[in-house]
Amino acid sequence: MNNYILKTLAYNKEVRIFFLEGTDMIKEICNHKNIVKTLKDALGKTVSIATLISATLKGNQRVSIKVSGSNRKHKIFADADSMGNIRGYISDELLNVPMDNIDNLSIEDLIGQKGCIQVLKDLGMHSIFTGITDMPYGNIVDDFSYYFKQSEQTDSFFSINMVYNENNEVILCRGIMAQLLPGAPISVIDTIKEIIFENHSILSNLGHSESLKEIPYLLFEDIEIVEQYPVRFFCGCSKEGFYPMLYSLSKEELVDAFQNKKSMEIVCNVCGKKYSFSSQEIKNLIQ
Repeated sequence: MNNYILKTLAYNKEVRIFFLEGTDMIKEICNHKNIVKTLKDALGKTVSIATLISATLKGNQRVSIKVSGSNRKHKIFADADSMGNIRGYISDELLNVPMDNIDNLSIEDLIGQKGCIQVLKDLGMHSIFTGITDMPYGNIVDDFSYYFKQSEQTDSFFSINMVYNENNEVILCRGIMAQLLPGAPISVIDTIKEIIFENHSILSNLGHSESLKEIPYLLFEDIEIVEQYPVRFFCGCSKEGFYPMLYSLSKEELVDAFQNKKSMEIVCNVCGKKYSFSSQEIKNLIQ
């Protein structure tokens, strides 16, 4: 079980704290893409937060997240279900920004002053909850703490630790989500923030060899692991799923490809998998 969530209860069971070991999953999502470190950081943190939020779901529920920059065409998406299936991707408009234009930007610069978060929860039985807030911090992580306070009136705290090698490839990603349960003192969130801040090196595995399963006990005295379950990157794309994209092309483009015996290739912008359509398959579309 390389990628997993630990569900814990702490502080006399008045706080739930979720721990995410997502290194291999975030590597798979971020490292195959030819994107700069800032985009990897933004995508990895958004996906990690969606994964942690999914730990609050039940049954067949799922959560979808959209982070939009001041330029509303610049978006980062992530969605997750209660079974631990996770995916995330970046909008084409943001992917197509020249690398030199964003290579040295921070996440705050990338988001800008008018970013916003949209969270959609499919709770089943045709019940959908949608929440939208602005992003006063612009760093994604603190903005989700703000989102829960403003949109769901729940005091929460997120911490996402991503470590890179000299080639700007993700080599570690861990996350924490702490949330007060009804009746818990609000001051507990500040205590948790301080503990996590002071032990940042342990969470980032810098100079330490502890596994994630040990870390809860290193950070908190009154804590109990109540569940552990796997999470994984799951795109769910298929060749059949891209036929509508071919149908959206003009008939002239399809006829030209068939007559010149050209194949067409479509790349999934979520997982990077390539699907090739032969001239004969294109002919079938024309007919």
